[in-house]
Amino acid sequence: MSRLEEAEQKLKFADYLISRENTNEFLSGAMKHIFEAANLTVAEKLAFDNKSSISPILVRKKLAEGSEQEQEFSFYFLELWKLAVKPQLEKQEVANAYKRVKLFLNYVKEERSNI
Repeated sequence: MSRLEEAEQKLKFADYLISRENTNEFLSGAMKHIFEAANLTVAEKLAFDNKSSISPILVRKKLAEGSEQEQEFSFYFLELWKLAVKPQLEKQEVANAYKRVKLFLNYVKEERSNI
């Protein structure tokens, strides 16, 4: 399974958890899947190998040099790191994180299909 396919699966799990009752356990689980999907997508986009650790500072710098979509996501990536460790999550912020990561995943998939 490719990293992008794995990221898609993570987002499917997150979508399911977001649609459940609004408990913090479900929201934190969803956020974990969203965060992992973002990391997989970024690793694929920036051609990191599986052993590279993903640093939010490095990712912001690399993505900021790219297209408009990459620049937008570079600013949001650090926010994802903050959300991933936030003890109390709001359903709306998790849903927004899901949407942003899904948009970036779709962008990377489309970019890969044009190569």
